[in-house]
Amino acid sequence: MSRSHPPAHPTGPVPEPIPRGPISRGPTSRGPRSPEPTSQGPTPQGPASQGPASQGPTSPPPGPASPPPGPHRRRPRRASSAGAALHSGTALLSGLALLAPALAVGALGAAAPARADSPTVSVNSMRTAWDANEPGLAPAQVSGADFGRRWSTAVDGAVYAQPLVAGSTVVVATATNHVYGVNAADGKILWQRALGTPVASSTACLSPGTGIISTPVYDKATKTVYLVSKSSEGGAHFSVHALDVATGASRSGWPVAVQGAPVNSPGVAFNPATSAQRAGLLLLDGAVYFGFASDCGVGTYVGTVAGVNTTSRKLTLWSTESGSASQNAGVWMSGGGLVSDGAGRIFVATGNGAGEGSSPLKGPGDKPGGHFAESVVRLGVNSDGSLAPRDFFSPTNNREMDHGDVDLGSGGPAALPSGFGTAAHPHLMVQVGKDGRIFLLDRDRLGGMGQGPNGTDGVVGTTGPFKGVWGHPGVWGGDGGYVYLVENYGSLRALKYSVNSAGNPQLTSAATSPEGFGYASGSPVVTSNGTAAGSALVWVIYSGTGPGGQNGELRAYDAVPVNGALKLRRSFALGTVTRFSVPATDGGRLFVGTKDGHLLAFGRSA
Repeated sequence: MSRSHPPAHPTGPVPEPIPRGPISRGPTSRGPRSPEPTSQGPTPQGPASQGPASQGPTSPPPGPASPPPGPHRRRPRRASSAGAALHSGTALLSGLALLAPALAVGALGAAAPARADSPTVSVNSMRTAWDANEPGLAPAQVSGADFGRRWSTAVDGAVYAQPLVAGSTVVVATATNHVYGVNAADGKILWQRALGTPVASSTACLSPGTGIISTPVYDKATKTVYLVSKSSEGGAHFSVHALDVATGASRSGWPVAVQGAPVNSPGVAFNPATSAQRAGLLLLDGAVYFGFASDCGVGTYVGTVAGVNTTSRKLTLWSTESGSASQNAGVWMSGGGLVSDGAGRIFVATGNGAGEGSSPLKGPGDKPGGHFAESVVRLGVNSDGSLAPRDFFSPTNNREMDHGDVDLGSGGPAALPSGFGTAAHPHLMVQVGKDGRIFLLDRDRLGGMGQGPNGTDGVVGTTGPFKGVWGHPGVWGGDGGYVYLVENYGSLRALKYSVNSAGNPQLTSAATSPEGFGYASGSPVVTSNGTAAGSALVWVIYSGTGPGGQNGELRAYDAVPVNGALKLRRSFALGTVTRFSVPATDGGRLFVGTKDGHLLAFGRSA
């Protein structure tokens, strides 16, 4: 239901019972693996048994007897290297004592300075989802009897966007176009804004409305939060807002309307009525960038990437399907953020195309065409602020993926920090989608289409296939290096980084969680104390036992596998959760938004 005003809110925190006793892990009920199907989702691999709905440690919950339906896409019928310098695990460990929020080209930085903010989805613009400055979230701290829910604050609407932390303020935005500044310490609302009436969703994917569903971005230098809303006044339209983080007031000259035609599709105007803005925002070189797909793949649409200069407020648009209004290739990435590894470089992943020619034909990546379904695309920023493709990768079976609704872009890319990689391939990226193949890419030479030996994929490596992924990876740079993925109706999977005998980087499956994860569970976030061994945990929001996200949980796993398994350390009840939800981490606390209209904080009592 659309509402343009917020409800009454609590004036103080809601206390949470103190958890007591060690966690009890019940038996699992994981069924046999099955092939990845099309849009209706795979056969479930059931989660484990449900514990009591308290904030103490719980046992993992049971899976449903049958899976809830996956997103259904209604579409028109279609016709049918040089020598590498090897990096040892020790070298990787020393090279990865580095995560910092500031970016250099191809790396995150040389050290991990103290952070006091969670300014963007998945921690940083590389989207590593690794917060390396959280000693208060070490395993011993999380295992403490006083670690649990600290407060719960009611907000108007479902929270799809990851909360942001700006100093002592948590910023949370909702699908009913409400934005709040909340005190991180006690949960009291400091300010709130209503940004128009949301547009009703045409599907269950984003029900009941599509107001603000992407993760905003925070500019610490100007104390400004940027976000994109969809409103219905005068017809469906998107607006880019710039809010003062201290008061919620709009900056002068904002909001900016998203309108006009993409630079590569003159005469084909952007259509807000058939578009949804789900991918997380990127702040880069004085501009904000964001991507569009559609509401659950329904209707006639094309993917679009937009950028707004934060000073001049000049808007630029780029289409994934040049000259088309109907060939799909949306940029949604299950809420993952647009990626950047340095100035003028933006990476996006796209979904299915519709019709012949919507996915790239065979050819080198540095000679991109105009159609980019089922692709990872590196965009460059021109001197006038416009966008243009510089490189791409698309699997050789992209047409079969189009026909089978097997989006490559159901997953968001993650750039691996320096230390992962070799002299031949120093800048790596991970991409995975619905078919469960894990592609290890070179960010400087993505691979084009059919450019490998004998016309195969020209990538650094491929792992799997396992179960499909609707989300983005999490990265841990200690203990030799790991990448984590949450499978759809599968497990939390850990991939170990190494260099093979031929000198090539590789990811190999090292462990899975005994507990299962249902459709639309969130993407992993890693916390640690630098790269100290034994300090890391992997956090995931489990999508619950019901088709609407009921009985969701926040789960914490030890980052290093033991005998091929990832150990569940703690689990906390969340209520009803949204699809692909991701927690924010900062200062020894985690902040989670829910579908039933709450912002929750977890941490120790002190």
